[in-house]
Amino acid sequence: MPESTFFSFLNCLQAEKKCPPLLLLHGFNEFLGEQVVAAVARAFGQERSEFNFKRYYFDGESEASWEEILDEANSSSFFLSAQRVLTLVLRDEKKMALNAAARKAFADYLQKPNPHATLIVYVSLDLSRDEYKRVKKEKLSRLREALESPHTVSIDLDRIGEGEIKGYIKSTLNERKIAISAGAIERIQEIMADDFISILHQLPKLEAAAAQSLSIGSEQVDELISGISSHSIWDLTEAIEREDAAAYLDILKYLFINGVKPSFIIGTLISYYHKIYTAKFLLRRRFSTADIGRVLQQPPFILNKFIALVRNFPDAKIQGVLDLIYRLDYESKTSGEDSARLSLQSFIFQVKRLR
Repeated sequence: MPESTFFSFLNCLQAEKKCPPLLLLHGFNEFLGEQVVAAVARAFGQERSEFNFKRYYFDGESEASWEEILDEANSSSFFLSAQRVLTLVLRDEKKMALNAAARKAFADYLQKPNPHATLIVYVSLDLSRDEYKRVKKEKLSRLREALESPHTVSIDLDRIGEGEIKGYIKSTLNERKIAISAGAIERIQEIMADDFISILHQLPKLEAAAAQSLSIGSEQVDELISGISSHSIWDLTEAIEREDAAAYLDILKYLFINGVKPSFIIGTLISYYHKIYTAKFLLRRRFSTADIGRVLQQPPFILNKFIALVRNFPDAKIQGVLDLIYRLDYESKTSGEDSARLSLQSFIFQVKRLR
């Protein structure tokens, strides 16, 4: 079975304007499957109708069968429509198991698929990441085996590199005449952490926010992505610098209540302390305050205060804080979100012990 990835398939579809007879869409990032379905529809340049583009949902209440849908695919004809796209959305993992009759029907169909029909088998399950790993190991492999053929293309919606995502964000916004800075993309990556791919789901939010200015900078990203004002993050770092545990824990509680994930807070702290470390290096190289502000993309209204903090921050302490926060980042990625919350709460006390 030929393999593809989300971006590779979209690029190929755009270039060739044709689609394989059978697509299998799978991955924890299943929301990308809708973009594949929409891209297939656009590729044929047809007006959508109930006949040309039909969707079936295989869930716990579904009465449709694989055999019925394959019969419908076989009935497609050039004289009735240029191309039919039939999408089978698997909402119940039990429906991923094909019985003997369905296996035989697919085997017969895939020997000579109808050139006027495109079948899309779209695995869209409401599962956690760990649950999806189990399904992928236990059931997806058997589904792939049942649909195996030279005419089937399997698209793994999770095999996406960071470079591809960054390029897609820039090109999509550029098509809308919106410029996004490199710093803004890096900030998005820090906020989203391991879930960077889901930023593709939020592109309409970025487009709407930049509708008038036609630009997105790093200073806009925090509130756009998290929904929380960046002032609360600045208050958090100020509480750390004052070693005010009570204020720090209150702000942390506010962020958690408002749905800010620990990965976002940790990413922000890493970025903040890395900027302090970099600014100390630039000061030793006799960079001006304005130049440091441009390099680190610090807003003008906090730049002087930031530089004063950098000058008074002991070298040994910044090294110690970075060691703590990088260890916290590692633990959060290996121990889960609940553990990360507890670690963030104890972070202020670990900083207080640094001397």
